[in-house]
Amino acid sequence: MDLDNKDLPENGDANILPVVGDDIDAAPAPDQLSDLYDSRESGKKSQWEATLKKIIPAIVSIRFITVRNFDTEQQRASQASGFIVDKTRGIVLTNRHVVTPGPILAEGILNESKEEIQLTPIYRDPVHDFGFYKFDVNTVKYMKIVEIPLAPEEARVGISIRVVGNDSGERLSILSGTLARLDRQAPSYGPGRFNDWNTFYYQAASMTSGGSSGSPVINVDGKAIALNAGGATTSASSFFLPLDRVVRVLKLIQNGEPIPRGTIQTIFKFSPYDEVKRLGLDSETEEKIRSTFVDSTGMLVVGQVIPKGPADGLLESGDILLRVNGDSLINFVDLEERFDSNVHSNLTISVQRGPAVKELTINVQDLHAITPNRYVEVGGAILHELSYQMARSYMVAIGGGVFVASAGYMLHLAGISRRCLITTLNNIPVPTLDEFVKVMSSLKNNQRVPIRYHHLGDINKQKIALIQVDRRWHSFKMATRNDVTGIWDYTELPPSPGEAVFSPHTASHIQLDSSLGPGRHLVAALCHVEFHLPFRIDGILHQVHNGIGLIVDNKGGLVIVDKHAVPTTIGDILLTFANSIIVPGKLIYLHQTYNYAVLEYDTALLGETFVPEVTLSEKPLEMGDSVHLVALSKAYQPLIRKTIVTNVRQFYVSEPLPPAYRSTNIEGIELENPVNHGGVLINDEGHVQALYAAYTKHAQKGRNEFYLGMPIDVVIPVIESLKRGIVPELHGLEVELTYAQVAHARLLGMGDAWVKKIETSHSSRRNVLLLRRMTSGTAASELLREGDIILAVDGTPATTFMDIMRHTDREVLNLTLLREGQELDISVPLSTLSSMATTRILGWSGAIFQPPHKAVYQSLKSVPSGVFCSVVYDGSPAQMHGLHPLCWVTQVNDTPTTNLDEFHAAVKGIKSGEFARLKCVHWNRFVRVVSVRVDCHYFGTWEIQLGEDGEKLDYPGARVTSC
Repeated sequence: MDLDNKDLPENGDANILPVVGDDIDAAPAPDQLSDLYDSRESGKKSQWEATLKKIIPAIVSIRFITVRNFDTEQQRASQASGFIVDKTRGIVLTNRHVVTPGPILAEGILNESKEEIQLTPIYRDPVHDFGFYKFDVNTVKYMKIVEIPLAPEEARVGISIRVVGNDSGERLSILSGTLARLDRQAPSYGPGRFNDWNTFYYQAASMTSGGSSGSPVINVDGKAIALNAGGATTSASSFFLPLDRVVRVLKLIQNGEPIPRGTIQTIFKFSPYDEVKRLGLDSETEEKIRSTFVDSTGMLVVGQVIPKGPADGLLESGDILLRVNGDSLINFVDLEERFDSNVHSNLTISVQRGPAVKELTINVQDLHAITPNRYVEVGGAILHELSYQMARSYMVAIGGGVFVASAGYMLHLAGISRRCLITTLNNIPVPTLDEFVKVMSSLKNNQRVPIRYHHLGDINKQKIALIQVDRRWHSFKMATRNDVTGIWDYTELPPSPGEAVFSPHTASHIQLDSSLGPGRHLVAALCHVEFHLPFRIDGILHQVHNGIGLIVDNKGGLVIVDKHAVPTTIGDILLTFANSIIVPGKLIYLHQTYNYAVLEYDTALLGETFVPEVTLSEKPLEMGDSVHLVALSKAYQPLIRKTIVTNVRQFYVSEPLPPAYRSTNIEGIELENPVNHGGVLINDEGHVQALYAAYTKHAQKGRNEFYLGMPIDVVIPVIESLKRGIVPELHGLEVELTYAQVAHARLLGMGDAWVKKIETSHSSRRNVLLLRRMTSGTAASELLREGDIILAVDGTPATTFMDIMRHTDREVLNLTLLREGQELDISVPLSTLSSMATTRILGWSGAIFQPPHKAVYQSLKSVPSGVFCSVVYDGSPAQMHGLHPLCWVTQVNDTPTTNLDEFHAAVKGIKSGEFARLKCVHWNRFVRVVSVRVDCHYFGTWEIQLGEDGEKLDYPGARVTSC
């Protein structure tokens, strides 16, 4: 059966849904038979109404964010339920998967007064699905606080119940049911998720759903007899946790005493007598047990023994539990009481194994000691020691490595995923978190070191990978749980010992047969380019990008590559030469329209490695030309073939959402025998005529790129300028053009005279240039319109993209247009094209803000004046309070925020716990005001800015963890 915890977030308005059920036990006996139905219904209804009216004020609707991946839980925002069990101390009972084992921020809404209370976690059980929050009772001003008494002893089959809580996102919902079972096994939610064991669960058909986790299961007397925990996804069954162990923990909390929890790392299951007999239970023992426990239907049997735990090598699966310290017991409550009362002590456990009875002495381990209470953040990853929950889920021993709760930036790049266990780092064993911190502290930023790991789901496959140490983009710190404040206190770990120093190396190239023609010499001029994106900005969705670069200056170390490989400015670049030498790269130029970027590397790092000198040809390719395709696969296998240019045509890249770079205003070169690998197109002399480039097509499924040749002549002016050490300042008409047929232009009003001029200007073309759209905020957007036909530039007919795009050294372009049948002459100022993309980002409340990037201006006719929210992370205050990506924040607390400086100044003075009121303009032009509660501890303001040299500025405040 497919089961699931019911705590998924769904937004909804408060809605009280009173439901009347059947409980004939609650009504007095009727005086007459004819009054049976009406009198019982009336009495039952009246009693339930009174009960619900009494207990509803104690119900708390909980909204929470799991602020970090930890153990079984993932970073997310969600909602659930709870109820007050101590009105004096302000203690709220809910599920363990609502309190969560990791760091959390939670708030509650009291259902009677609708007051908001701040919830502080004070206990989460390591195994069972219950936990406690606490709130300050002095903050409740408009209602009398009430509590619901706990009465686990009153649970019995057949009684009518009500589940009262935040069901399906409703603020208050009341569901009825009848207890059907008290001895159901604990539900299984799947490997790697929270699971409960060593307890019975109750079952009823109450159809609880998302948000009802933590709701009290109420009897007609207004007492909580169980705690709603989960349900089946394929039926109406709901599962409730008994309250026996909850009552024990609550009393200890109320008395201010420690909460001992013991374990022998063994999972027991309850088996009926018929199954137990098949396991070897003898008749004499069965008779004694049945006579001692008259109402019993079975016994406890060992189901699973965790490797290297206290019971490993002593207990075995299938052992029948007979006695503990001489006392016979057959239920989980008594068994857990023995464990919890004897932490660090020995227990004598008697089991029957087949025909033999074994007397075993087992030491009880502290359960809290094997429950992680700290984690390390490094390179965006979250790491902690393996928990009992995960050890049980995957049948592995606790210890022996560091658990990956979140791979983040650094580990994800190495192919390491969540639920992996790291065993060595830099060839040094890391069995504990402290050992991992020690090794990581010794590593330099950008140092590449081996790491050995395995996924918990497949411990038989040990893997080794290379990680590139990230101490540049993300912090390195330790968080430790504080059970007094409910906050995880951070400790900064040692700073990076420096930057990794790359040593020069020399490599030889593979030797290719002379039959491959001039292409065999160009292979040595190709290199593999890999770009790593640490933050999701500029509409880019993937962290890892790669492609093939061409070395265009072997002395200055310049490489040209497509923007599918290097899509933006902020990130790390690695270049691989001869499939042997890896060196860091640096972005020095990123064209805003054409699909190319120019990188730089330190030529000294290649030692004596031969790098050929490349000649770039200004001769454009045409249909029917013979060329040599020289490409490299991702595995660095050369692909060389002679082929034919079958077409040189315009192409269209679909518009993505979120908006991202699209190649426009250039023709692509199609080949007779294309390949799906990057490279170059050369002539018989070996001169490069085109870059065989990857274009991002923003596909939802399948390959995310397609390949076309890009004429190299559009790159030559930039390369020549960069060779001289000058970053060129180019100008351009910021519009998107498309070709239209002359026949269509005639219908739009173009006269015969212009048709003749166009036909005579280009013998192989019969098209005109049509304006598809303009980039907002530019002079072109003010002077030009969609649908304008460009007839001429400076009086010369314009029929190709290059007739417009080649004028990069001018400041004004004189255009002749056809608009609505009228011929116009307009002088349009050209825009200065940036040589970089986004160079500054700011993180606040779990969202990333940036200046709107070029693709945004290309997508919208009018861009709001504000800071652009590019991403909202799961489990952040921004997500919980309804801030959405693809919006502009134009005001913070009525202060205008037209740029990042104004936004930073506006949020800087807002203290933790206070609300920031944001006025947002969404992508679809709707205006909305949201209030975000600021948290400076887990979601402090941080900022990254690149200098003119492309390096991160390490000024004070570049990366902070406070508001």
